[in-house]
Amino acid sequence: MILTFKRSRTIFGLFILELTNSTILKISRPVKDMKFIKKIRELNRKRNYFKKRLKYKIALYKATKKWHREPSVKISPSEVRTVLMIRNEGKIGDAIVSTCILRSMHEAGISIDVLAIKTNEMIFSDNPFIRKIYLTEEMDYQDRYNHAIPDDLINTLKENNYDLMIDTGIWDTGLYMPHMIQAISPKISLGFNKEKWLSHYDVNIRFNHYEHHVKEIYARIINYLGVPGASQQRYEVYYKQSITDEVKAIDFFKKESKKVIINMYASHNDRNLTPQQTQEIISGVLSKNNDADIMVLDYKKNFINDFFHGAYVYHVPSFYHAMATINLADLVISPDTAVVHVAAMYDKPLIGIYRDISDNNKLWSPGYKNGHQIFTSTFVVGEDALLVDNVLNAIDKFDLN
Repeated sequence: MILTFKRSRTIFGLFILELTNSTILKISRPVKDMKFIKKIRELNRKRNYFKKRLKYKIALYKATKKWHREPSVKISPSEVRTVLMIRNEGKIGDAIVSTCILRSMHEAGISIDVLAIKTNEMIFSDNPFIRKIYLTEEMDYQDRYNHAIPDDLINTLKENNYDLMIDTGIWDTGLYMPHMIQAISPKISLGFNKEKWLSHYDVNIRFNHYEHHVKEIYARIINYLGVPGASQQRYEVYYKQSITDEVKAIDFFKKESKKVIINMYASHNDRNLTPQQTQEIISGVLSKNNDADIMVLDYKKNFINDFFHGAYVYHVPSFYHAMATINLADLVISPDTAVVHVAAMYDKPLIGIYRDISDNNKLWSPGYKNGHQIFTSTFVVGEDALLVDNVLNAIDKFDLN
């Protein structure tokens, strides 16, 4: 085996061993050499991740210097009367959770505007506790400030003269945020887990995602403002009664029986239930209660109505329809996705299927008493041979008779 390496020095004086493109491998001892190759690949992945993170941090630091924020007029939290909440990402579940503070803030005399995108606008539409929804393009945290947020919209937001801007992100700060905060110029800007040198944020709330559910960040906001009700949060999404009536009219819901709703899909394919797993869960539920009615939500329209033996396949027309369906359920079974938070909104018995990831286990757990969480033994949910048995065992915690 012939390997050529070169050393590269980062700005922090760290030496990283870098495998070059001129690497030549001649394998004569397969087992030992494969372990060595695997180790090299692991080191390269760590190196690439480090370089990516370093590049991002440098870019964010430069953005704070380029878009220096002039000192603003400070007010006390009790004086806050207008708020802009930033929700310019496409995660539906995150948007649902963020509705938990709207009622309390509104009842405290605070007017709330939301900067949303077309994908999550429906979560905030018709909410009586929101004054105005502004729409922009979705932006990734690595996007620099550009015309995804039009100048005329920025000018409008600046003219609104907000007392408080809330950056709801708990992970990386968008590279566009220093410019956005400078341009909109709220009296107070609030964020979570920000670096000390990110002086654009007047209030920086520390949040341990290993120990707390994501709802806790909104409780912290409520506590900061001195608004009562931090422990009485609830998700609230509004849609037309006609959608509920349409769902109720489906033959599936006309029969008096226990209704079990199965959602197969998550936001990533490796968290989806497979058709085989879904069928085995259906059969297992019927073995516990033969009179139960089971519906499989299929917004992708991958399956014909009678594809699953013993279950009804519902080609969901919209997310609102899925919500109305879950509201009529006696039990919901779903991978970790927005459906979990819809079940939480209606306090429905839930079996949430999660991959065992420490960053996620507590943070995005169901977060309510009726929400039961099980973990897969594999990273890809569809490869877990124990999953069906674990789901069926969890069903015994709920009354399906």
